[in-house]
Amino acid sequence: MERIAIHIMGEIVLSDDIGKAMKKWREMFGIPQIETARYLDVSPSVISDYEVGRRKNPGVNIVKKYVYALLEIDKERGGHTIKALNKVLNPTSMKAILQIKEYQNPTGIKDLISIIDGKIVCGENNTNYQIFGHTVVDSVKAILEMNGQDFLNLYGWTTERALVFTEVSAGRSPMVAIRVSNIKPRVVIFNGVSELDKLAVKLAEIEGIMLVVTELTTDELLKRLKEIR
Repeated sequence: MERIAIHIMGEIVLSDDIGKAMKKWREMFGIPQIETARYLDVSPSVISDYEVGRRKNPGVNIVKKYVYALLEIDKERGGHTIKALNKVLNPTSMKAILQIKEYQNPTGIKDLISIIDGKIVCGENNTNYQIFGHTVVDSVKAILEMNGQDFLNLYGWTTERALVFTEVSAGRSPMVAIRVSNIKPRVVIFNGVSELDKLAVKLAEIEGIMLVVTELTTDELLKRLKEIR
């Protein structure tokens, strides 16, 4: 847990907007301001003031207390986010992953779709959500090389992300894998699909996952996604 704390504190302190970075991490842990404030024995307005920049930038000691509060609260809840972070900071070698990124600031799904020239196939109700990162996977290599545990590593720090599959023929295999997994992404993007399988669409609808397709080349897709901050 110490390594995770140091990683988070480093990102917050080195951020151009410390308050916004603090808020991003709190939201990634799924912890309300009021619960964070209760743990730190301060009023919720204090947390809010730091996150929106109404107070002077907090020092390292305050950031440290804030981060450890998030970790301890998550630990009391079962440590699910801590476990996910540990997987990212201690990754297995996975050739199937072409790109994995956590955003400095949450990105709206509408904005993501615009960036990649995407087309929504199903799940329009999810367009108002924000995501915190993406993972791009070569679907052929994933089928040949990945096991169940490897699949969990695709989610990085949070499931509030986009899983992007390249070299997709019809989309059935990725959606079946997601269907049987205990955790689900917020949005799935298929790149290079010629004709989307009806079962893939049906599974996305059942799971409440937004399904998007893009006709960008893989290189152009990776380039655009890499520029997201």
